[in-house]
Amino acid sequence: MTSNDRSSPSYWEKGSGSRGNSRHLEVTGQRVKYIGPGSADKDAACVRANTYVPPSQAIYYFEVQIVSKGRDGYIGVGFCTADVNMDRLPGWEPQSYGYHGDDGNAFRSDGKGRRYGPTFGTGDVIGSLLNRAEQTIAYFKNGIDLGTAFIGVAEEKLYPCVGMQTHEEEVLANFGDAPFKADVDSMRVEAARRLEAQIRQTELPGRGKVGSLMAEMIFDYMVHNSYFESAAVVARDLLDGAVEVSPKDRDEVRLRAGVAEALIAGHIEDAMSTAERVAPGVLQAHPSILFRLHCQKFMELVRQRDDEAAMAFGRSVLVKAASTGEDQELLQDALSLLGYNDPASSPCGNLLGTKVREDLAKLLIAAILKHTGRREQSAMERIGCQLETSLGTLLSLGDPRISLIDNAGPGNALKY
Repeated sequence: MTSNDRSSPSYWEKGSGSRGNSRHLEVTGQRVKYIGPGSADKDAACVRANTYVPPSQAIYYFEVQIVSKGRDGYIGVGFCTADVNMDRLPGWEPQSYGYHGDDGNAFRSDGKGRRYGPTFGTGDVIGSLLNRAEQTIAYFKNGIDLGTAFIGVAEEKLYPCVGMQTHEEEVLANFGDAPFKADVDSMRVEAARRLEAQIRQTELPGRGKVGSLMAEMIFDYMVHNSYFESAAVVARDLLDGAVEVSPKDRDEVRLRAGVAEALIAGHIEDAMSTAERVAPGVLQAHPSILFRLHCQKFMELVRQRDDEAAMAFGRSVLVKAASTGEDQELLQDALSLLGYNDPASSPCGNLLGTKVREDLAKLLIAAILKHTGRREQSAMERIGCQLETSLGTLLSLGDPRISLIDNAGPGNALKY
């Protein structure tokens, strides 16, 4: 099982040293061997991967097998930015991080390491985990988690890197082409769970005697979508009876539903009269919708093959009602239906389909809600739309936490 996508690092970049010590490394694909003099710190050399870890990738992991620890095992594994001095071991320079095999210390931005984990040498496999969601770096030895080594890791473009300093040191990287020693899937799941726990710790404001904000939103959603019995249960059990479904709410919701049902069924006059009953003046306030309703009445006559009535209605109402360029275009398409023996198979036959009536019903209901001072969606549905938009914005900005949220599934809000 691999952890990385196609844009992730895949091999070591030859000659990535910033000065001359890159000649001390023999680099072949994922393999690196130290061939320099190895007599002092000035002989150290580091190599980085061919590309940086994608900033939007929440969990990135790679492993390095220690083929040979060489003379002294001065091998460092970690991450660095592109402008780091590569004639130093990982972690010895600003914006670089390293875990070193000779002493087990963790180094960050200077040559003074701190005690972190065990030493490592020939045959060991060292894994490096970059967790962008939590801005941490952790290491694994032979698949065993050694814990967090660095926190506050905020650099946007970090490259996997490895450094060496003494004779015959040699490593072989695994950037995801082969199974890892560590369980990367579990790392993602645990990271998602921690993020979920963090989100759940966010407290919504209480609303006194009325009850919780969430319960109010559930009640509003139930009423808005005609689930009156369920709304009554929510009001009773979650809101202590502080609110109720009023007869007016029931009547308005049912009438709006009746408008949509009549229109979709092709009973245009019934839909229009009910719309005026629910929201007097709504059709005159939305002339484009009124014209589309007239067109739909015309098309219902065509669908019923009452061509004489359709032509009469077209001459007396439609032609006179078209006032905009969009109206004229729809009028021409509608009138063209009369020129075919089988209007449904004509180029504009889609106008006779159910989807056209369904779309018009949505427009009319939205106009009714606006005309009566109500919102088209319940508060919960609006929040859902806002959340989706926010996630899209964060995704476009490359926020790595979105990859943990975006793979959510039922039963686990942040399952990867």
